[in-house]
Amino acid sequence: MSCNQFQQENDADTLFSVGRRLLKGNCVEQDIQRAKELLTRAAELGHRGANELLASIKAQEPAPSPEDRTEWNKMRSGQLYDWSDPVIDNSLRQSRLACERFNRSGMDHADYRELLEAMIPNVPKTVTILPPFHCDHGNGLHLGEGVFVNYNGMFLDAGDITIGSRTLIGPNCSLYTPNHPMDYLQRRKTIETAHPIHIGEDCWLGGNVTVCPGVTIGDRTVIGAGSVVTHDIPSDCLAAGNPCEVIKRL
Repeated sequence: MSCNQFQQENDADTLFSVGRRLLKGNCVEQDIQRAKELLTRAAELGHRGANELLASIKAQEPAPSPEDRTEWNKMRSGQLYDWSDPVIDNSLRQSRLACERFNRSGMDHADYRELLEAMIPNVPKTVTILPPFHCDHGNGLHLGEGVFVNYNGMFLDAGDITIGSRTLIGPNCSLYTPNHPMDYLQRRKTIETAHPIHIGEDCWLGGNVTVCPGVTIGDRTVIGAGSVVTHDIPSDCLAAGNPCEVIKRL
């Protein structure tokens, strides 16, 4: 039986048990890669212990060398990068699993804070995010104290996304850092750029706001519902529209 068939035909407890034995080499030869595949499937089926064991495996793995992180460094620095790179692809996969687990929970569940911190490393205790929520990597999100994100946030953090303290993000807001090439022949390839987004302190983004790559929004600024922010907006403003423009100073 192939590994894929085994994953499909067995429940979470069986997958977890076999994966753990493969790690320890008990009764069968140690096989870390196959164990990770089985434990990942068990985690997808909701096995809590599989998540913990996967996290312990990841903690013991050596960090990628600078040579292995070339495309990652390009991504974070605004250069053209290949998003099919193994380091990037692994980060995307881990984030998808973390988001999936978070979205099965909710802020009234006992595991809410644990799953939020697994999805976004080093997130402050005072941050609240209402599921469903989706991000590309999680480790590109830098949220200040007291940030609140309403339902259905979509934060694509190939580039860094920084949100200042006490900022409120309305429902269905999307923050996009990736940018595909304008040349259609280039778009056929697995390449793109990513440009960071900065949102200041004490801001308020109404529902259904879209923030485009490379945009900075100043402190205390309010962005009206439904706006598409394509360029920088200064501090202490009310701005709205598509494209978003300053309506008045606050």
